[in-house]
Amino acid sequence: MNAVCVDPAGIRLALQSRLGQNGRLGDRSKYVGASEIGSCLRRVVCSKLYPEPFDEASMGRMLAGKAMENEVVQLVRIALNGRLRNTGRVQLDIQHPTLPFHAHPDGRIIGEDGDGILEAKTAGSATFKRFQSEGLPAQYVAQVQAQMGLSDLDWALVVLVSRENLAEMAFFKVAFDPEHYALLERRATIAAHALGDTEFLQQLAGEPDCGYCHTCPYSSECGAFQSRREAGKAGEIPEVIRLQLECQMDELNTLERQLEPIQERSGELREQIKATLSDYQITKVILEGGVLQMVTSTRTSFDSKAVLRDAPDLYNRYLKTSTFTNLRVTASKGAPCQSMAS
Repeated sequence: MNAVCVDPAGIRLALQSRLGQNGRLGDRSKYVGASEIGSCLRRVVCSKLYPEPFDEASMGRMLAGKAMENEVVQLVRIALNGRLRNTGRVQLDIQHPTLPFHAHPDGRIIGEDGDGILEAKTAGSATFKRFQSEGLPAQYVAQVQAQMGLSDLDWALVVLVSRENLAEMAFFKVAFDPEHYALLERRATIAAHALGDTEFLQQLAGEPDCGYCHTCPYSSECGAFQSRREAGKAGEIPEVIRLQLECQMDELNTLERQLEPIQERSGELREQIKATLSDYQITKVILEGGVLQMVTSTRTSFDSKAVLRDAPDLYNRYLKTSTFTNLRVTASKGAPCQSMAS
């Protein structure tokens, strides 16, 4: 059989095609969507005026998430037994009467006491568990508040699903908050000015609390981010963040202290078991609680010191420098806690 070669450029075009927006929903570069209104407005507007191309990996992740959310919508459709409307190709495009502010909810639920909005979300396992216990993040809440306000509906159902297991679902019913929606309308007004006036955009302050500045392609020219970055280098942080870190550090120190005797006893037991097996020349024993086995292995290592001594030019030619960051936590008494690499 002849090998089939797939052109990488063709894959990119295919991904772009599958991610292409429904033509019915208009040009997203001309308006702010409900899913964006709770994000950093400076980043949102810059992404429309000066779009950054997505790489294949990012497009692949977005397409996978989009496909999974569509599957979640179908599951909800079956569960609601025909009471879910306006999904897929007939998705709603709800527009503000005067502002470039749109919403595209995943569906409209026909309820006995009035209709509501459906919004499907997926998250990784750890994020899913955090949202499940702590509630929806502010950006998701802003999105459904915008959807309700623009569609004149009083409630929304957010279905959150774990990407690792579609059977893991969490349901959040959100009531319409007129004050919150009024705030979102003011944000949409600001975004509209920035979309039409680049001088206004230059004066628009970034919102580090509303986005992920470390991944923002426009952060190098963002005064708010750069100010926070310089303050962070000097150890200056907002009081609310300081209090959050204090709580997290206290909990970490407590857990570290609790782990010390456990780790010490674990090491002692391992040495005792190893000694017993060695005394009786036992290599493997099956017990009710599991299997104990003495495993002998060998390791071949590279003597970099010898190469540096005997062939320094060759050593320097293949020398590689890597940079990584450690978190070092030192308790108030001066006792260092475990460092964590990232």
